[in-house]
Amino acid sequence: MLVDNIYTSITTDDTLVDIKFVHSDPLFKDGAEHINTGNRGSSAMPLIYRPKINTGFNTGYNQYEIYKIKLENFKFFEQNRPISDLYFSQLGNQQNLTVGALFSRNFKNGLTVSLNYNRISQQGFYAKQDTKSTNFGFGLRYQSPTNTYNAFLIYLRNANNETNNGGIANIEDLINSEFSSNITTRLNAATTRHQEQNIAFIQYLRLNKNKGAQWLIYLRNDLEYRPSYYKFSDNVIDSLSNTVYKNDTLDTRGIRRFLSIDHIKNTFFINGERSAGIQGRIGISLDHFSIINYSTPSSRTDITLQFDGKIPIIKGLEMHTNAKLGLLKNVGNFDLMGKVLFKVSKTAELYGGIRLFSSEQILFADLDIPKLKFQAGLAQTVINLPVFWNKSGIPEQSLNVLSSTYLRLKQNIKVWKLHLDNQVHYQLFSEKLYALPTVYSTHQFYYTGALFNKVMEVNIGLDFRLIGSYQGAAYQPLAGEFILSQNESSSSLPFYPASNFYIAAKVSAFRALIVMENFSQYFNKDANLDIVNHPQNSHKFRFGFQWLLKD
Repeated sequence: MLVDNIYTSITTDDTLVDIKFVHSDPLFKDGAEHINTGNRGSSAMPLIYRPKINTGFNTGYNQYEIYKIKLENFKFFEQNRPISDLYFSQLGNQQNLTVGALFSRNFKNGLTVSLNYNRISQQGFYAKQDTKSTNFGFGLRYQSPTNTYNAFLIYLRNANNETNNGGIANIEDLINSEFSSNITTRLNAATTRHQEQNIAFIQYLRLNKNKGAQWLIYLRNDLEYRPSYYKFSDNVIDSLSNTVYKNDTLDTRGIRRFLSIDHIKNTFFINGERSAGIQGRIGISLDHFSIINYSTPSSRTDITLQFDGKIPIIKGLEMHTNAKLGLLKNVGNFDLMGKVLFKVSKTAELYGGIRLFSSEQILFADLDIPKLKFQAGLAQTVINLPVFWNKSGIPEQSLNVLSSTYLRLKQNIKVWKLHLDNQVHYQLFSEKLYALPTVYSTHQFYYTGALFNKVMEVNIGLDFRLIGSYQGAAYQPLAGEFILSQNESSSSLPFYPASNFYIAAKVSAFRALIVMENFSQYFNKDANLDIVNHPQNSHKFRFGFQWLLKD
C-alpha cells in the first residue's frame, strides 16, 4: 500500500520467473533503464528522453533520483503477521556492498510501523570513484476502529555521497594497465554530497461511513517539511581537471558549490470514488521555498491547483484526466493530460492521449496484448525553445523547435522452460541537443525450473543490454549534469554487447543470486563505457541473497 491512495492495495507476487530479483539495481528498471558513471550508487541518467515537467519550483540535481526513497514509493503493508524482507549483495570484495530491509508490524489500537532501508557502499575498482548512498524511511500509521480516519507520520532521509574522478585521463590505459586502481584519473579531490529529508504528516478522513455506499468520499491533507542541501568541492585545480570543468580561468585554490533549500508543502484534496466507476479528486497545494545559494538568501511561494479524474464512458472505454495550474509565483505554468483507455475483453488494452505543458506538447499511445505477451508504445514530443546543457557545461536555450519520436516494443517468448524477453527502444530527434542513443535494447535468455524434488526453484541465464554506437554524454560534477561532450573523438562510444551471466535460486522464502557482471569481457577485451571516459567495471563476481521473514 502506498500513501498516495490507501484504499487501493498493490499485490506483489513472490515468483522466481520474474526477472526483478536479478535486476535489483535500479539502473535496470524495466522500460526506464539508466546508465551511470561506472559504480553502483554513482550519478545516473536515463537512456530515454523524457521532458522534465515541473509546474512549480525545482532545483534540479536529479543524478541520484533513482536511488531515493520518496513518499511516492514508501511502502506500508496490510498483513496479519510481522514481515521482514532482508537483502544483501557483495561485488568483488568486502568494500563493495549493498544492503536493504523492509519491516512492517501491527500493534494494538490501530497502530502500524513500517521501515524501508537501502544502503550502497561501493569503493569501486578505479581510483577516486567511491560512493555511499543511504536511503532510510520510517513510518507510523494510525487507523481508527471504523477506518474512518487514517493518519501517517513519515520520516525520510536520502544521503548520497560520491567521489568524482572525472573519468580516465587516457582511455588506452584501460587496455595497457594491469591494475585498474593505478590508472590516472582527471580529478583527484572532487566530492559531492546531496542530502534530502522529509517529515510528512498525512491524514485521510472518510466522510460517508456506510460500508454499503456506492460512493467513497474522503478528505486528504498532506503537510510536509523538506530540508535539503547540495554540496560540491574540489581543492585541486590543474590542466587535467579543466578538461572536466571546461574553464581555464578557475581559481587554482579550488572550486565549491553549495545550495540549501527548506521546502514547506501543504496540500488539501477532496476525493470521490464510485465502486467500479467514476473517480476524481480536486486539490490545492502551497509550496514555500527558503533558498540559500552560496551565501545569498531568497524565497518564493507557489500555489498549484490540481485535478485528477477517471470517467467510464461505456464498457471497456475509460477517459483519464490530470491537470495542474500555477496560481502564484508559478502563475502561467500548467500541465494538462488526457488519455483514453480502450479494453477489448481480456485480449488487449489500448491507451492514447495528449499532454500539454507550457511550451511542450506530447502525443502518446500504448498497446498491451497479454495473451501474446506483447507491448508497444509510441510518443511524439514537440518543445518550443528547449533548454539544454551545451559542450561548455553551461545551460543554454535553443532558438528552434525540438521534436522527438520515441518507439518501444516488448515481446516475451516462452518455449518449454526457456524464456526470451526482448525490449527495443528507438528515439529520433530533430536536433542534437541531448547525448542519448538512437536505439538500445535489453534481452534476457534464461531457463526456469525446479530441482531437488521441486524444493528449489532455479533461474539460469544471460542478461544483455545492447546500446548502438552514438555520441555519448560527458559528466559535469559541478552542476551534477550530463552534457554534450566537447571532444567528438572521445565522445564517440562504440557498440558494446554488455551482458551478465546469473544463477538465481529460491527455497521457500529464501533467495540466492550469483552474477558474473560484465560477462562479455571474457570474450571482448574492449572497454565498456556508458559515459564518456567513465568505464564500467571489468568482469566481476557478485553474490547476494534475499530472505523474507514472517513472525
